[in-house]
Amino acid sequence: MSLVLLTAGPVVGAPSIELEAELGLGGWVVPGRFAPLRVEIVATSEVRGVLEVIVPGAGGGSITHTHALQLGAGTRQQIAFDVTVVDPRRPVTLLVRSDGETIARRELAFGAARAAEGVVVALTPERAGLEFLAAAGGRRRAAYLGETTLPSRWQSYDAADLVVLHGVPLRALLPAQQEALSGWVAQGGRLLVIASAGLPVPAWLDPLLPARVSSTVVRVPGIPVALARLIPEAGAGITGGADLPRAVRGRFGRGVVEIWAFDPFSAGGRAWPERLRLWLALLSTPRPEPAAPPALADELPKTRPLPGSVQVILAALSIAYIVTVRVVLRRWGTRRAGWLLVPLVAGAFATALYAFASGARGAARAIAQVSVMEALPGAQRARVTTFVSFITPYGGSVTARLPPDGAVRLLGEGRLILDEGAHAVTGSARSGMAALQITQIVDLDLRASVVDAEEALHLVLSGSGPPPLDGVLYRRRQIYRLGPGRLLPRTTLDAARWVALDRPGVLGIDLTARASELLLARLEDRPEEMWLVGRFPEERTALRLPGGGVGESSQIIALPVSLP
Repeated sequence: MSLVLLTAGPVVGAPSIELEAELGLGGWVVPGRFAPLRVEIVATSEVRGVLEVIVPGAGGGSITHTHALQLGAGTRQQIAFDVTVVDPRRPVTLLVRSDGETIARRELAFGAARAAEGVVVALTPERAGLEFLAAAGGRRRAAYLGETTLPSRWQSYDAADLVVLHGVPLRALLPAQQEALSGWVAQGGRLLVIASAGLPVPAWLDPLLPARVSSTVVRVPGIPVALARLIPEAGAGITGGADLPRAVRGRFGRGVVEIWAFDPFSAGGRAWPERLRLWLALLSTPRPEPAAPPALADELPKTRPLPGSVQVILAALSIAYIVTVRVVLRRWGTRRAGWLLVPLVAGAFATALYAFASGARGAARAIAQVSVMEALPGAQRARVTTFVSFITPYGGSVTARLPPDGAVRLLGEGRLILDEGAHAVTGSARSGMAALQITQIVDLDLRASVVDAEEALHLVLSGSGPPPLDGVLYRRRQIYRLGPGRLLPRTTLDAARWVALDRPGVLGIDLTARASELLLARLEDRPEEMWLVGRFPEERTALRLPGGGVGESSQIIALPVSLP
C-alpha cells in the first residue's frame, strides 16, 4: 500500500496535525487514469484552513485539488479525491494552509514500482486466488479490497480492468458504493460475480446479472469444486453447456457482467485448470472506447478577440487624446508653465485607457465547451464527456461551476484549481488557453428503435427524456436527416433519403456541426450499429460561469438505435 504518515512542519504557533494518505487501488496506480486518494487528518489542536493536493500534469501543468478543513482539537477528518497521475516518478504534494500560512507540507512519492498497466480489484474475504496475473506476465496487478475500502465514486474504478465480487454480504456495501460500481460497469467496465461463495447474491445486483442463481449445488465428476445452478436470461452467453453452465455472460450498458457457478478462490477452484481459461477470456474482452473523440478538444476556440464595440471605444479614446493634446498646446502652450498641462492630460488619458483596457481584457476571458451524451443501452444512464477551453488571451483566470460528480482531467499545459467542496474549477494557462475533460454518468430514459410496420420502416422514440433536436441517423458512412427541430415520437423512414457522408462540412461549419462530424467518424468503428445523433435540448451537463452562463456551448446526444 502507498501509505505515508505526515506530520506538521516546524511553523511556530501553528496547529499540530497528522496526515495519513493512501493512493491508488490497493496501492497501484495506472498512469493517465484516475486513482483514488484517501486522506485522513488528525488535529491535536483546532484547525481552520484548507487541504491542497497538487498533482503534476503534462508539460509542466498541474491540477490542484482543494478541500476546506474544520477540525476541533483531538478530532479527525477523512477526505477522498480522484487524481490523475501522469508520471509516477513525480511526487504528489500535500499542503495544509491555515490563516495564510503553510502548517504542513509533505510529498507523496510512490515511484514507478507502484505503476501498473491495469488492476484487478477483488472484494473478497480471501487474500489469494489472483496469483496467475503475475505468472501470466505483463503488468496487471491484483488489489484485494474490503467493504470499507471499496470506492464510493465511479471514477475511482478508472484504473480497474476487472472487479470481482466474491462472498459479498447482503448489506455490506453502502448505496453510494453500489451506484459507483454499477455506473462504472454501465460505461464499459467488466464485473465478475461469484455465485457459490456460501452467501446469497445481493438483490441490488439483480438488474446487472445475466442469470439467476438457484439454491441447488451440484457436484460433477472431474470438477474439484461444487457448481451452483445458474438460470440464464434470454440472449446471455453460456460457457459449459446450457443444462449446467460454468459461466454466463451478459451486457449492462456498454459493460460486461459475468457470473460464475464455482468459487475460483477456494482451494479446489485454484487447483482447477479450467478456471485459468475463464479468467483470461474475461480479461481479454475488449472494452469499448467512449463515443466522444479526444479531437473534439481541438475544435474549441483557443483565443477570443476584443469585441468590435470595445475596439471602437479604444480608438475613440485615442483620437480624443490626440485632439485634447492639440487643443492644449495651441491654447496654453505659449503661456508660462502651460506645457505642464500636457503631462497632466497624458496621465489622465493613460489612466482612463488602462482602466478601460483592463476591464476589456477581463471581459475577453471566457469558456467554450462541447458535450457528448452517449446513451448506455439497457442502463437508463448516459456517459457525458465534456471538453472545455478556458480562454485567457490577456492573462488571468476563469472560474466556473462544475456539474455534480464530474471527473475532471487536465489536457495540455494549463493549470487548474479544483475546489472539491464548492464544485468549482479555476483555469489559467501561460499560453492563453487551458483545456480540460469532464466525464459524468447521468440518468437518461430515452430509447430509439427502428420497427417494421405497415410495409415501412419507422423510427420510434420512447422514454421520458426529451427528444433530440436536428437529428440525423448514421450507419456505415450514410446519414439520414431527420430535422430540423424537435424529433417526433414516430417518424416514417424513406430509403431514398440516405446520403453518403463523404466530405467535410456536409453537416455545417458551426461548432455543433464540426463536433458532430468528428463524433460520426468515431462511430464508424462500430459499423454494425445505427446511431441517432442530434443536439440535446438541455444544458444540465454544462459548466457554468459565476453569472450562470455557459459561454459558447454545444450539447450533442448519441443514441444507439435498436434494429429489427
